[in-house]
Amino acid sequence: MEKVDLQLSLLTRGEDYCRACSSKRLFSALDLGTLPIANELNKSPLDKFDLFKLHLKICEECGLGQVADVVSSNRLFEDYRYLSSASTSFKKHAENYVRTIINELKIEKEDYVLEIASNDGYLLSNFMEKGINVLGVEPAQNIAVISRSLGIPTISNFFGEELAEEILSKYGYPRLIIANNVLAHVPDIRDFMKGLARLSNSRTRISVENPRLRNIIEKNQFDTIYHEHFSYLSCKAVHKLAHEFNLVLYDLDSIETHGGSNRYWLMLDESRVTQSESLKSEIQKEILGKLFEPSTWINQQEIVNEYLVSFRQFLEAQLNLGRNVVGYGAAAKASTLINSAQIDKKLLPSIADVSFEKQGRFMPCKNIQIISPENLVSICPDIIVLFVWNISLEILQWVNTNGLSKTEVWQTIPELKRIQ
Repeated sequence: MEKVDLQLSLLTRGEDYCRACSSKRLFSALDLGTLPIANELNKSPLDKFDLFKLHLKICEECGLGQVADVVSSNRLFEDYRYLSSASTSFKKHAENYVRTIINELKIEKEDYVLEIASNDGYLLSNFMEKGINVLGVEPAQNIAVISRSLGIPTISNFFGEELAEEILSKYGYPRLIIANNVLAHVPDIRDFMKGLARLSNSRTRISVENPRLRNIIEKNQFDTIYHEHFSYLSCKAVHKLAHEFNLVLYDLDSIETHGGSNRYWLMLDESRVTQSESLKSEIQKEILGKLFEPSTWINQQEIVNEYLVSFRQFLEAQLNLGRNVVGYGAAAKASTLINSAQIDKKLLPSIADVSFEKQGRFMPCKNIQIISPENLVSICPDIIVLFVWNISLEILQWVNTNGLSKTEVWQTIPELKRIQ
């Protein structure tokens, strides 16, 4: 028994074993050093913080990208500061998704929709408005409170096979399971997939959205690597993992959220199920891009290292010129970039964010103060450094409607570039 427990511990940690297929064939993809927990925002600049290794490795066997599990899920997610509904782009994305999927799957009012990592309920509320039963699973207690206030039944627990059994006994099989930007956030990815399989019958469809692993190569999105993201998904990895639990990856939608994501469609494996053309196309892109070859990532490490030096030099140059610089978007990606490039509050005194959950706090490690967008307007900076590049059009519109049309706006990824 002790030997089995040790094996499970090693698999969960992800240091030497692939969490999905147990292979030891892992190679180093990107090493970002030791960084703080991205979403652990300090309440005071005097708060202590911890640093943990942040090293992306890729499994040559199944194609899963992963970082080691060095921080417990409870610490990462019980007090979570990210609110999906803070972005008008994401709210619109949710509305469009719900409207389309109700028609495509012909979801009836006697059906129910389950969302795992339902956050503040912004997506499920669209189903409720149409009279469809919903159930949310959200482990972050502070966020689940918001969801419940909207009348959305929400379970505050981590999803896996055990919780799936409880849900099945109480609610039955859902018509649709939504798992947006959550499969990457679970340390025990096999237990999560077991839970999805347990809740599936012949009518159940599973919708899983996550940024593409190949974005890091093709779009330099290394800032999407942080401790809360245990896994980095590819079609190859999702297909192999799903197959182990009698699920099949049968379709894929290419969507624009988070700088380019895949929406994977899963269902119980049946011999008649064939892969869609869009799925075949994405698999081919992974192969042609040599996504699972070490040489591809050696080159990417050099690109990232050069970028971090140039980003710091840019901010140092602005300081020497006496220009006032403010950041926008206190997202996890901002934390990765700021800490990897060793940017302190002298180079970037503050960073604005629309989320009330974040305002008044400080970015981890570097203690850069998080202010409201209204405070940013009153500062009237010479330069805004835009960390939330995935919603750049939304932020640019806000900048120009708030009297900041003369302020320069610089986008960080895929390259440092002035966009206004």
